[in-house]
Amino acid sequence: MERRAAFVLLGLLYLAVGTLVTVQAVTYSGPVVVREGQGWEIECNDLKDDDHIRWTRNGQTLEPELSSGQLVVLSKAGTGTSKLSATQATESHDGDYKCTSESAESFHLSIYFDIKIRVLTPKDVPLVLECANKSDKVQWQKEKTPLSTALAGNEDIVKIDNETGSLEILKDKEEAYGNYTCKVSANSTIEYRVVPRPTAHLAESTSVVEGEKLHLVCGGKQSPGIKVSWTFGDQNYTRSKGRVKISKDTERGIYGAVLIVDNIEMNDRGNVICRVSYNWSDPDAEHSSEAETFLRVKDKLAALWPFLGICAEVVILCAIILVYEKKRNKAELEESDTDQSPDTKPTPNKESDVRQRK
Repeated sequence: MERRAAFVLLGLLYLAVGTLVTVQAVTYSGPVVVREGQGWEIECNDLKDDDHIRWTRNGQTLEPELSSGQLVVLSKAGTGTSKLSATQATESHDGDYKCTSESAESFHLSIYFDIKIRVLTPKDVPLVLECANKSDKVQWQKEKTPLSTALAGNEDIVKIDNETGSLEILKDKEEAYGNYTCKVSANSTIEYRVVPRPTAHLAESTSVVEGEKLHLVCGGKQSPGIKVSWTFGDQNYTRSKGRVKISKDTERGIYGAVLIVDNIEMNDRGNVICRVSYNWSDPDAEHSSEAETFLRVKDKLAALWPFLGICAEVVILCAIILVYEKKRNKAELEESDTDQSPDTKPTPNKESDVRQRK
């Protein structure tokens, strides 16, 4: 008996060690924040020889960028590492990277832009965009074209201060939104992006069946460069963690606007909130927005109960019909036994009648 117990214990230890080896996670190293236009490199370590290396960003393949040479993958056999690199960082490089589909961990790369974002609301008018080297002659452009051309017919929206070289936006109109460039010389420029107040939108309530996947998109008016934060289960998320995945809205090009939660549980029921802002440190509440939806979790057998109810009603109805038919047949049988048919009635005795006449 002791020998058998020892073998069982050894078997359990073997399974435990095998499980630990199987779930061993890869690790990543590299810069967390990279300035636009600079090079970057992410290294994936602790790979096994049988791991299938396939780099992805936000769950999407990188094949188009790899084939065009925008991204380069270097993997040396036997080293347990794989490197993904780019010579120039662009806005599209922002996101969560994985070197294998089996990897539970990911590496988030943030791209920093020199462009300065300014939110324009009626409260912010006039909005002043400052320019460096005020003593020199300043040239302002909108969308890379002179202001007079870009704002033809709407020149009253902006005004240039000749003393300071600053640009003042005087009206909160849609024509004022866009990218502005202050050019002092060929090598000295400052870029601004003037945007409206962001808005967030979610449905009033969301229903998900237990065990299935929650998929939410923080809708509303948002421009590239917006920052999105989610609150799920009393925790705030700006990056993927565990079963909570934060990804990019590819249609609008906004990272973090999509929330995906795997294997929804009954205790996940509650409020889910998305918050949007261009600058979390901005104290002005009118420069940010948030939306809330109430998550309802349905029992995974809930769809089965109506069908079972119908089946029960059919069974009960059939039982009632059978009992009724049985009782009716029994009553008819008893009635037929008590009734006498014409063939069984007694016939008169003709011989006795003849004798009496004699």
